[in-house]
Amino acid sequence: MTKKLTAALIVAAALAASAPAFAEEPVLGLAAIDLQNSFFVRMKEAGDVAAKDYGVKTTWQSAEGSLEKQVAIIENFINQKVAAILVDPIDKNAVIPVLKKAAEAGIPVITMGNKVEAGTNYSTLYPDYDNMSVVAEALGKSIGGKGEVALLVGSRGNFVSDTREKGFVDTMAKKFPDIKIVGIEPTGWDAAKATNAAQTWLTTYPDLKGIGCISDSLCLAADSVASALGKNLLYGGYDGDEEMHELIDNGKQVIDVLTGAYRVGYWNIAVAARLGKGEKLPYDLYMPTYFVTSDATAEKLKADGLTFPYINTAKAKIESKNYTEQLGPSLPASAMTSAK
Repeated sequence: MTKKLTAALIVAAALAASAPAFAEEPVLGLAAIDLQNSFFVRMKEAGDVAAKDYGVKTTWQSAEGSLEKQVAIIENFINQKVAAILVDPIDKNAVIPVLKKAAEAGIPVITMGNKVEAGTNYSTLYPDYDNMSVVAEALGKSIGGKGEVALLVGSRGNFVSDTREKGFVDTMAKKFPDIKIVGIEPTGWDAAKATNAAQTWLTTYPDLKGIGCISDSLCLAADSVASALGKNLLYGGYDGDEEMHELIDNGKQVIDVLTGAYRVGYWNIAVAARLGKGEKLPYDLYMPTYFVTSDATAEKLKADGLTFPYINTAKAKIESKNYTEQLGPSLPASAMTSAK
């Protein structure tokens, strides 16, 4: 055998030996509620950045609001033997059997934004009840402590939606006996359904003063209707979408909660990547959030007896996209969570 041939065989063997590293790149399967809502679109955008940073591949599948389709997607991920499964459950109880099946197959499961009791699943959470209580109090004080309000929610059985709804309703009942919640409408995070609900409410309750939303895109849809009808409503929302900044700065949205779609997307993929590579993390992980309001609104609320730590929209714009620095692979595992 010639020296050239021997060298070529050595090079070929080296290349062949390196090939499995690419083939074995961990694959994460994500079962989203949908991939049309702007929040979920941004989650995926930042999640794809996290995948590159962490050296994993991601497969995003939309359940299109269907529980049956979401379960089928998870079943498919189990059959594919992905490294980890992420799911934003449409119904936190209905998905338990299939999540247990994934755990039995040795696949780490992350329930995003949901506390799901499925055994060994990991839950990426936010302080939703407490945050939405502050949202309700800010909205209640801003409308003068009396009158009619309504609430746009996601879907019944979804942990995030249910917890935020409870925080809002409990706080209104406890602190504002003269405020009546005239409607609570499940929308499935669909802006069209939020638009229809807002139109119905504004027709049925001409004295409606405000609308709370468990997700910003729902408030944005409601405001489009109110503006078209010449109604001046106040809003309290959740997510920290940049589209809300104009409403915050002009005082129509009295408060928002920044989880940040980009931060949430990056964070969840980062958690899944670490678990898929064998890192140890707590089963319950909490993402730090921020209250967002204008300086002028914060002063008004302070004068009315409500104070809370907040950032303005200029600061929120920076923090919402600071995910790589906050949660990147160079940071220790403790960066993935904070105290509740």
